[in-house]
Amino acid sequence: MPFIHGRATTVLFNSTNLSGYLNASDFAHTSDMAETTVYGLGYKTYLQGQSDATASFTGLYDPGLPQLNTALGVDSGVLTYSAGAGATIGDLADLMLVSGTSLTKSAPVGDVVAIGWNVQSEATVAIGYILHPLGADTNTTTGAEKDDTAATTSGWTAHLHVTAVSGGSWVVKLQDAAVSNTYSDVTSGSFTAATGATQQRLSSASGATLRRYVRYTATRTGGTAGDTITFLLALARNV
Repeated sequence: MPFIHGRATTVLFNSTNLSGYLNASDFAHTSDMAETTVYGLGYKTYLQGQSDATASFTGLYDPGLPQLNTALGVDSGVLTYSAGAGATIGDLADLMLVSGTSLTKSAPVGDVVAIGWNVQSEATVAIGYILHPLGADTNTTTGAEKDDTAATTSGWTAHLHVTAVSGGSWVVKLQDAAVSNTYSDVTSGSFTAATGATQQRLSSASGATLRRYVRYTATRTGGTAGDTITFLLALARNV
């Protein structure tokens, strides 16, 4: 399997695409380990405890983009992070519900003003993929089919980041199928109608079934022909 370069990393936080303002990132997924070592053993033993996840980013400060400053300063948000990728259906992505733990600005006399942003996960991190790369859909559309090779019964998590709507009201839905191109709506898989920039995280019940094939639909009501919605959609099958 080929390695990938970091330059194509995609970072969406709430309704803002931060990718063009960041230049480095680190993601850490850890588990607490409680030592259970007893007499008579020549090695230590441990019992796994709770898991945790954090992410940190550095980039360039742009005071002319208030959406960026607002996003970086807000607690509790929807973060989708695709390391070295994000432009193609199926690219791996981490889906996180986060709170910002710090926001710093650095202004050296001989260089550009920089930012640093650290976030703490508030819920289980869902490891999934991009179902719709950031881009515009015109009028009502149906997404491409994604074959995940098998159904799962462990639930799912989905992130929708809408960065712009030119007109109308848009409902993005998840659909699945057991047989290719025989789709129906996923239970609880409909995002709240979007009339402008917005974001939403959906999580199913823990034992919900998601069939083998998945896609999305984006349905416009109102507005006029040629109206667009610009969004990124990510989906994870829970483990």
